[in-house]
Amino acid sequence: MTGHLNADPAELAKFSELAHRWWDPESEFRPLHQINPL
Repeated sequence: MTGHLNADPAELAKFSELAHRWWDPESEFRPLHQINPL
């Protein structure tokens, strides 16, 4: 193994920021929750 990351730190930060809002049915992802309710 080379020890190099196979992920872009900027992409990881971007999606980490979205992660806490993803499961909120009132967030900007509401349309996705409405299409595919849990």
